[in-house]
This record gives sequence, C-alpha cells and structure tokens, in this order.
Amino acid sequence: MRTRPYRSRYGAWIVIAGMASVMGVAPVSSAGTETITKEAKETLEATKQYTIEQKEAFQRKAHEELAVVQKQIGALREKGQKVSAATRAELQKSINELEKKKDAAKHELEQLRTVTDSKWAAMKAKAKSTLDDLKSSYQEAVSRLP
Repeated sequence: MRTRPYRSRYGAWIVIAGMASVMGVAPVSSAGTETITKEAKETLEATKQYTIEQKEAFQRKAHEELAVVQKQIGALREKGQKVSAATRAELQKSINELEKKKDAAKHELEQLRTVTDSKWAAMKAKAKSTLDDLKSSYQEAVSRLP
C-alpha cells in the first residue's frame, strides 16, 4: 500500500476558511444563508409578479387598440355607402383585407393568454407587429377615400 501525504477532503475548505479569515471575510453562517435564500425567493416572486402585471397591461392595451380599429372599420363601412360605385368596390376590397388582418390580430392576442414565460417576448412582438400592420392598413385605406 502506497502512502500519500495527508490529504483530507476537508483540506480545501480549511484553506479557504483560512484565506477568508486573513482577507477579513467571515464565513457565512446558516442564519446568513437562510436570509439570502429568503431574499432570493422574495426577489424571484416579485419578478414573477412584475412579469404578470406587464403581460396583463400589454394585453389590456392591445385589446383597447383592437377595439378602436374595429370601430374605425365600422365607420369606414358607413363612409363607403356614400361614395361612388367604383370607389365603393375598392373600399370594400380594403375593408375585407382589414377584416382579415383584424381577425389575425385578435387570434394573436388570444394566444398571448396561454403563452409560457419563455415564449412571451416573441409572441408579444408578433402580436404588436400584427396590430401595427392592421393600423397602418387602416390608415392606407382611409387615405384612398376622396
């Protein structure tokens, strides 16, 4: 049997503890560890709550914007009844396109309710882009009116 110099699995810890005392760093007590763990849990919970609040705020705002666009499409339909037949045909084509985009935006917003945290940012960006596209399409349709 070969003999080895004295090595303990605790040897590294003894060296670290010795270095800590020389450097003026006190070892962490179990009470300190409990405090750190508690604070970490509280921070994590606060972050989760903040994320939930941000999701709800975005969804609320997006639904409000969608409702506004739906009213604008209705007003556009009414204006379409007062224009010439040629303009009405073009306007109806634009309205049909707006309805499709509105339905797509509505679908994106519905998906946001069930999306996981890991996919939230991507889905939020997609929903925002779809809603922005709908609003710009509406502006384009309005600009074609006489």
